[in-house]
Amino acid sequence: MSPTVQDRRPPQWIIDRVANPVVRFLAPTRFGSRLPVAVLRFTGRRSGRRFEVPVGVHDVAGQRLVFTGAPWRVNFRGGAPAGLLTGGRVSAVRASLVEDPAEVGGWFRAAFAAGTTPAQLALRIAPGHDPGDEELAAQRNVLLLR
Repeated sequence: MSPTVQDRRPPQWIIDRVANPVVRFLAPTRFGSRLPVAVLRFTGRRSGRRFEVPVGVHDVAGQRLVFTGAPWRVNFRGGAPAGLLTGGRVSAVRASLVEDPAEVGGWFRAAFAAGTTPAQLALRIAPGHDPGDEELAAQRNVLLLR
């Protein structure tokens, strides 16, 4: 029996060599403001290194969210300042990582209710299955951008 919630991200080489360069190219342009993508700029908590990470940004219930399972997300535990580059503009944001399964599940359900599909979050949910909070949180955490 296959899992009821599956990660459907493309292979890492496609993300690194195709998707991320395209997002980095489009985010600073006027086309970037028409797409649900941006570049998140932040400084590593421990390394002090600057990062520019392409992300998918979803507007849900008046809140900008990033659904991610990427290792860099831990830089936002407890909240941290960042810049969000889209449409040629950088907005200062405070990003906070949500890891509590009940909160993560709530944000997923809110996103689905707002019209975001599991495929847009690189997930596959078995037909007829209503995933629980733990299942969703095992796939992704949520960054709140304020």
